[in-house]
Amino acid sequence: MDPRARFHLGKPLLYWLPVAAVLALIGWSKTINLLLLLGYLMLALCGVNTVLAWRMVRRVAGQRRDSPPVFAGERFVHTVDVRNPTRRGAAVRVADEADGQVGDWFLAPLPGGESAVLRVPWSFPKRGRYAVGPLVVESEYPFGLVRWARDLQPATGICVLPAVGVVGVESLRRWLIRAGGGEGRTRRPARRPTPGLGDVRGVRPYRMGDSPRDIHWKTTARRNQLVVREYDQTDPLNLVLILDPWLPAGAAPEQRAALEWALAVAVSIGWAWAVADEPGDLTLAIPGTPPEVHTARASTAFVRQAFAALADVAGSEAVPTVPLSAVRAGAMRTARLVVSSRPNSPLAAALLSGGLPTASVDPSAAPRWYRPAVPSPAAG
Repeated sequence: MDPRARFHLGKPLLYWLPVAAVLALIGWSKTINLLLLLGYLMLALCGVNTVLAWRMVRRVAGQRRDSPPVFAGERFVHTVDVRNPTRRGAAVRVADEADGQVGDWFLAPLPGGESAVLRVPWSFPKRGRYAVGPLVVESEYPFGLVRWARDLQPATGICVLPAVGVVGVESLRRWLIRAGGGEGRTRRPARRPTPGLGDVRGVRPYRMGDSPRDIHWKTTARRNQLVVREYDQTDPLNLVLILDPWLPAGAAPEQRAALEWALAVAVSIGWAWAVADEPGDLTLAIPGTPPEVHTARASTAFVRQAFAALADVAGSEAVPTVPLSAVRAGAMRTARLVVSSRPNSPLAAALLSGGLPTASVDPSAAPRWYRPAVPSPAAG
């Protein structure tokens, strides 16, 4: 017998066994063979139910599909693959559960040699690590008197990142270019000369930070307005995103809310950078011992994996430190942004004093280019 299988008595058995015993006792004491036979038959059906239900759960195999980190409030499809490699059908129930999110499927029957894909939408309201219980298959076939259960897969967990808000990428880029030097200085990241940027797609009005080399003088003179060439491929702006997760001991609710704000802003910027028309390189730096640094071309997959550490950030009152070498990008067209849960982040000041132009943002001066996520009523 499978050591992972578990035996449970069904609720109907609480009435079934006393009735069978009474019938057998009356039939034996009164020499009524029909009642005695009926009592024995009811007891035999318990044995039949026990054997058949055990065989059902033995016939089924299954596993969950790997789920990447998800965002708080994001509805995703939790998927389980179940198969019956034997020749005979199986009537089973498959169940999976995680913090109030339930997957419950009844397969009656699952033919031999067939498989099934089971799906259920899940959503988690807050960031963190959510435990997912064992993936269980069970059967009470055919009478529901006894139940056998078996774990198809052990318990695991789901990583839930902060909720993604709305970030205006173009507004953010212009803000980074203006504020990237700090102390009110305007910073214009260097751009490569026009040759090699790509084919000219058209013209558009001049924006702060555009290179003078891209100005289309004939159109500018005709419209009496600065106009620059727009290319199919442009030199993207790279971003170094540095987190300052400050949280003092005995923090007040508003300080905890500020930390959650900073984490949500960081993941929202990363996601917006990944889905932008011209995503550049993205670096995420989280202070620690040692600091955690991830760098790659911005993509949705990279954001989900690199920002997974934000699910576990608890905050600290220690002075954050990040080596300058960790956030010193080789490309000239690079902006650095410190997202802090407090005003006047010492981390931003340290980077500026180290000669690295750095912008910073905190809850005391919420930027216009960011809107927090609206909680979903279906979440949780």
